[in-house]
Formats: sequence, structure tokens, C-alpha cells
Amino acid sequence: MGTTKPVMIALLFSCCVVVWSTQRLDSARPAIDAYRLAIQLAQKDPSHGQLEAAFHTIGPLRDALVMSRSGNQTTLELLSEQEFTVLRRDLVGLILNREEVVFVEPDVAFFSKLSARGDAADRAFFAALSFTYPESVWPVYTEPQTDFSGCTRFGSGTLVSTYFTWKAVTQQYPKHYDEATNRQLVDVINALTESTCACADRASVEQEFTEFLRHGEASEVRTRVAQRLAAIRSGRAQFRFRCISG
Repeated sequence: MGTTKPVMIALLFSCCVVVWSTQRLDSARPAIDAYRLAIQLAQKDPSHGQLEAAFHTIGPLRDALVMSRSGNQTTLELLSEQEFTVLRRDLVGLILNREEVVFVEPDVAFFSKLSARGDAADRAFFAALSFTYPESVWPVYTEPQTDFSGCTRFGSGTLVSTYFTWKAVTQQYPKHYDEATNRQLVDVINALTESTCACADRASVEQEFTEFLRHGEASEVRTRVAQRLAAIRSGRAQFRFRCISG
């Protein structure tokens, strides 16, 4: 009789935790189901905008799993190991992680393969995405140094090539993948115009900026890059060369 009460309390607590965790997953269920349906349709026939439609469902799903929080934990972190394993299995085409860094990202190789059967806009977009994210998570112009940060690879030419790659996509297919394309442009522009953590030396930064100005059209971005280059050459720029991020 003495041990029955603690056992009952433990069982009750365990049941409550399971129900609560399941409810957390249920809150993301509409976004999960929307992605699963869209990607199934795209796998059958990625053309006629179906691959683009599937890709657009990733944002709301990411928000539901990563941005929605309870206390200090995201929905993804609150799942049991079994729930997390099942979810990773069900969400084909996505990379889910909750160790050290929590993220939900498209498997670029998976989507690129589908795009080969898609429309011209699909192929152009995912060719650009493959160039930018060769391993799906880190952009080619960032050298990861920790699980969540890295330095900017000035001097590698990747900032310049990434910028003009995405500019070409926006010009050729302005009505397709517009939100995702604009986000990629904003990210690389921020790296060009705001990053102060350079992986290499001062000369590498000057080289990247000079290369951009050689190709860049008249624009606000070109003006900002020119100003940064002038600041570096005059010793006024607040750069950290051979930077360790963090």
C-alpha cells in the first residue's frame, strides 16, 4: 500500500508528459500535413508549379516546429525521441536537427533532383540553391567555425558569384520563388555590406569588393560596397581579419 501511491503518481506524471508532448506536435499538424501533401504531389509531377508550391510550405512548417516555443524549448525539442524519429521519416526532403542548433532546412540534393523534371524556373532556382548551399545548411560564402556561427569567406569570390547568381534568377523568373529568392539576396547583401568577420586577411576583403565593383551595376549595394572598400583602404573599417566568430 505504501508503494502504490508513488507508483500511481509516477504513472500519472508520465502520461501527462506524453499527452502534453503529443499536443505540442498536434499544434504543428496542419503545417506538417500541408507539406506532406504538397511534396507527395511534387514527387509525382514537379512541373506546373507543384514543386514551387511544395517548397513554399517549408516556411510555415519551420515556424511551427522551430519558432513556436514553450519556455526555452521549441516544439521540435519537446518531442520524444520516438516522435522525432517518426517525424524525420515522414518529412521527406527536409533536414531536421535539434542537437546544439535547432533547424528545419530543405535537403537541397533532394529538391534539385526533383527540379530536373520540373519547369525552367524550378531548375534555375534549385541550381542557384545548390550552388549557395552545397551541403544544405551553410551558405558557400560562410566558413562554419562552431555549430551556429562562422566567418565570411571574403576573397573566395563566393560572395560575388552568389549575389549575381540570385540576381539572374530574379531577372529571369521574377514571378517564381520570389520570397525565397529575395531572402537569398538579402542574406548575401548583408554579408557583403555588414559582415566584419573575415576568414582571411585584409587583402582578401579588398579583392572581393574590387571584384564586385568590377561587375556590379549602379545600385545601392554597389554604393555601399564602394564605401566599405574606401573605408578599408583608409584604415577606418572595423573589420576583424582572420576572425574567429562568436
